Order: sequence, then C-alpha cells, then structure tokens
Amino acid sequence: MTVKSAELIKTVFAKGEYPPPMKREIAFAGRSNVGKSSLLNSLFGRRLAKTSSTPGKTRSINFYGVNGEIYFVDLPGYGYAKASMSEREKWQRLITDYFESREGISLVVLLVDI
Repeated sequence: MTVKSAELIKTVFAKGEYPPPMKREIAFAGRSNVGKSSLLNSLFGRRLAKTSSTPGKTRSINFYGVNGEIYFVDLPGYGYAKASMSEREKWQRLITDYFESREGISLVVLLVDI
C-alpha cells in the first residue's frame, strides 16, 4: 500500500468518542517511547504524529485517515511513561475499550524495541 494522503481525523481521550468506522483499521501498539508515532510519520512521509524523547507523549488514541479508506491508529504506549499511575490506568482502560469495541481492526502492529 502506498500512502498518497494522510490526515489526523480524530484524537480520542475517552470511551465513545471514536470516529465513524472505516472498512479497516490498523492499530500501532507497543511500550512507551518504542517509536510508534515515528513509524507512522515515516509511513506518512511527513511529520503528522507528534513525537518526543519523553516516554508517554501520546496520551490519546489518534486516528489518521489514510488514502480516505483506512485508519492508522496510534495508541498510547504501555509500561514506563512520565505520567501518574492513575493517568496510565486511564490509558489502559481506553486501549482495552478500543480493542473490545472497534470491529474494523484488521491488523495490530506491535512494535518491540530490542
């Protein structure tokens, strides 16, 4: 698949705020600061997803529309992040709800830093 166009569709901080479904969604998951947003920027061919050297920069679920036909979904990282325990637990509940409620997820890309 060649990325011809990409745009941020929706930033989600709470359950039920998800955008309307598309045929397919590809979710990008992994530990905090593993490079999920950087990988997305590489795929997009431009800096669209916010990145930082500080773990826990992505604090929401970000839906990017690609070629008008698929979502690339940037999930908050799990594990170490510069955030309170209650904030990290909130992210975990949001991620769990995302996986349980979205029917269009066709692939989960799990990034691992070795």
